Amino acid sequence: MDTIDPKRICQIAIVVRDIEKTARSFSEVFGLPMPEIFTVPPAEEAHTRFHGQPTRTRARLAVLRMGPIALELTEPDDEPSSWKDFLEKHGEGVHHIGFMVDDLQRTLSFLKAKGIEERHSGDYPGGRYVFVESADSLGVLLNIKHEPPARAGRVS
Repeated sequence: MDTIDPKRICQIAIVVRDIEKTARSFSEVFGLPMPEIFTVPPAEEAHTRFHGQPTRTRARLAVLRMGPIALELTEPDDEPSSWKDFLEKHGEGVHHIGFMVDDLQRTLSFLKAKGIEERHSGDYPGGRYVFVESADSLGVLLNIKHEPPARAGRVS
C-alpha cells in the first residue's frame, strides 16, 4: 500500500455543542430532512478506546447525506474521547475526514510508518472506525473506517 485511496472519502465530521440546534440549521440551509439523532453504542458493544485506554463515551451523532459524503455531527458527552478533547481545545469545528478502507490493519501500519498513530477507536453496527493523529501533518484528523464486504457502502 502506497497511499489511502482519495476516491474512498466517505465522511466529514463536525464536533458541536448542541446537536439538535446544529442539525436543524443544516437541515434548513440545505433543504434536508431533520436527521435522526442517535447515541454511540455502549462501551460493552463499541469497545471504545481513547489513547489506548477504554472509555465509556456515549457521544450523540446525527448523519446528513450530502451527495456521496456523510456529514456527521457529533456532540460529545463528558467521558474521555477524541470528540470531547477536540471541543475543549478548539471549540466547534471539523473533527475529521473519513475514508473507507478494505484492509484496516494494513492501512494503520502504513500510517504508523508515516508517524501517524492511533488516537481513538471503536466499533459501530457493521464496522470499525479508527481516528488517527494526523492533525500535525495534514491539519485534520483522519477517520479510517472498515466495513466487511457484505456491508460496504453503508456509511454511518
